[in-house]
Amino acid sequence: MPSGRRPPLPAIALAYLAAGIVFAGHLALGAGHTNVTLTLAAIWFAVLAALLASQSWARRAVQEAALGWPAVPFALVLLLAVLSLTPFGVGGPNPIWSFVPGATATATIDPYATLVELIKLMALAAVFLVGVAFGGDDGRAKALIRALLLLGALYCAWAFVDHALSPNLLFGSPRPFGPDRLSASFGSANTAATLFGALTLLNIVDLARTYQSGRRRGSHRDHDILQRAPALARPLLALALSLTCLVLTQSRAGMAATAGVGLALLGALAASRSGPSSPSAPVLGATAVVTGLALGSVALNLGALQQRFLFIGPDTLGRGQIFAAHWSAFQAAPWGGYGLGSFARINAMIMDRSNLVAIGAIGAAHNVYIQWLEEAGGAGAAAMFAVVVVIGLRLIIGAVQRQRMRGWLMGVGAALLLFLLHGATDYALEVFSMALFLSLLLGVGFGAAAPTAPARPAERAPSRVRAGKTVAPA
Repeated sequence: MPSGRRPPLPAIALAYLAAGIVFAGHLALGAGHTNVTLTLAAIWFAVLAALLASQSWARRAVQEAALGWPAVPFALVLLLAVLSLTPFGVGGPNPIWSFVPGATATATIDPYATLVELIKLMALAAVFLVGVAFGGDDGRAKALIRALLLLGALYCAWAFVDHALSPNLLFGSPRPFGPDRLSASFGSANTAATLFGALTLLNIVDLARTYQSGRRRGSHRDHDILQRAPALARPLLALALSLTCLVLTQSRAGMAATAGVGLALLGALAASRSGPSSPSAPVLGATAVVTGLALGSVALNLGALQQRFLFIGPDTLGRGQIFAAHWSAFQAAPWGGYGLGSFARINAMIMDRSNLVAIGAIGAAHNVYIQWLEEAGGAGAAAMFAVVVVIGLRLIIGAVQRQRMRGWLMGVGAALLLFLLHGATDYALEVFSMALFLSLLLGVGFGAAAPTAPARPAERAPSRVRAGKTVAPA
């Protein structure tokens, strides 16, 4: 199957189905309610089973994707979580059970929450495999990413209009936080910022690739920009929407992380360009567009942003108290932790008069690393971090080897880096629909980066010669 060939309509429909389920989770308040979480997990199990049962290309892609490296540490995560439901978890049963007469002592302090987290982890694995199935062919991989970007643009448009028309209400109910910051369908504007930031990074890649694709198909005369304008309008509009929504969240860390990763992404895209004529033109154009849109959005919201940055001192102090309290909790059980999903109970256990204001109303540690360490312990957290490292390395290696998919692999890697950076000060990864979104992205990236993916010989096809110039294969 030639690399990059447009997939048949059924595959495109399946791509939009997968992307639609992800955004349905976003609209369901991030799928945070346990019943919604379990329902969404069951849907993804069914989608994976149906995909593998009905599509030979999906089975072949999963079989050829070299999944052993991430599968081993992930299996260890699941094993440790299962053991925590028994007295045989790392560190043995938690001493808290000695105060509960007749209870079965387990390593986790909240067995039901740990069981739910196990189901969520397996659902994330199912979503990852769905992404891998699409990533096995370049055309299907692009179809899934562009489906995510199209639905992402529609979601951004809805979020912008909803924020303008009803900043105090979400689906007819009062918003849990202030109306001055755009939080879309999430309980936190910072979570929304992570999503809008990731969409911004992917839209940058889409804009650069769309422009470059037009240059390959046409001549290099200036008036050809007008001919390419309709094709460029889609990624430009999507980029404008995601950037505007990002600024409206007023998330300081979200904007800073997106700006830093975006600059690194643009630099990587520029360095990867090769050719005799203006090799970095698409990247320079994308840089100019992103800068202009960002400055325009900031200028329109300058007053609100100034107030947010003036309040950075008290917020930093509060975050510091949260981190200190939960880091101390981790140090009290460094190897086995307290069990996945046990954050609420840990928070209640460590609450006292000195930290009541800081941790009294939180639902997450605002630091994904500390929360994983205290819930899964050093052993479980190390295994989970190893999964992420393996996938990240696969994306980097794939970006080096896969010229045709290089831009998209860089974009997926940039989205992962954004999640990891913003995760140091917030909790987007603790929101189930956000974890599903990232898992699907990583899956398609992992599949596209795998060296055994079909149609790699097409990348080595002889270049065409047009008007005395060498043109890379389309």
